[in-house]
Amino acid sequence: MKLKKSIVSDSVKRALLEDGYESDLSLKAKNINPKNVLRASLISREKGILSGSLWFEESFKQIDKKAEIKWNVIEGETFKKDNVIAEINASSKSILSGERTALNFLQMMSGISTKTNKYSKLLKNSNIELLDTRKTLPGLRYEQKYSTFIGGAKNHRFGLFDAIMLKDNHLKAFGGIKKIKDIKFLKRGDFLEIEIEKLSQIKLALKSKPDILLLDNLNLSEIKKAISLIEDKCLIEVSGIKKPEDIKKYKELAIHFISLGDLTKNIKSIDFSLNIL
Repeated sequence: MKLKKSIVSDSVKRALLEDGYESDLSLKAKNINPKNVLRASLISREKGILSGSLWFEESFKQIDKKAEIKWNVIEGETFKKDNVIAEINASSKSILSGERTALNFLQMMSGISTKTNKYSKLLKNSNIELLDTRKTLPGLRYEQKYSTFIGGAKNHRFGLFDAIMLKDNHLKAFGGIKKIKDIKFLKRGDFLEIEIEKLSQIKLALKSKPDILLLDNLNLSEIKKAISLIEDKCLIEVSGIKKPEDIKKYKELAIHFISLGDLTKNIKSIDFSLNIL
């Protein structure tokens, strides 16, 4: 995934405005000079994988262009509890008004990358790729999908615009799976994917020559039968896995992808603190 700095800049700008940094009442105190340069350190309060460092930097630099951040841990690296992750030199306004925005991005994104890496390691030495989904927080999809990428997952479609995925409601709207072979799509996008909830749907779905069939919430026995029915006619994605340890059951199967909404839907942020020295 290519990092787009313009998206980072826009996201941080929206977050800072949401926080009202330009009207920070705490800086109205007479004994605070918002232009004074302060030093601060970023400390990890638990172990994890660093993700979102550019968003962190941008949160200070949009307030103070001269802000300097020295990283002791770089993007994608692991860190331990109580590590000094970075050191910041910036104006008091930048540090005091930008702190929460900077930490919000870093803790969320590092949490997603850390969780994704745990899942990704379970698929080590297999041919199965871990995929993310569109189950993301509104307005933060780019950040969340960037974080899964840093953690070792492959980005699936970003939105409705870059691929066709026909799920259960699409099939109902189109008149059932028997009808989809007659539908003419103006644009196919990167791939055509069809969701399968019953084994009886597979032969009908294959008539549309999909790139991927998504086996959703099928049990292990059903997935094995589905693999034999598909016979290498398309790629196979499995979803609906509830627990990390369940991934091991699928590791030896002839499937291509496992997609997990859990990567971005159920977020456990990594705890960081920013301390003025």
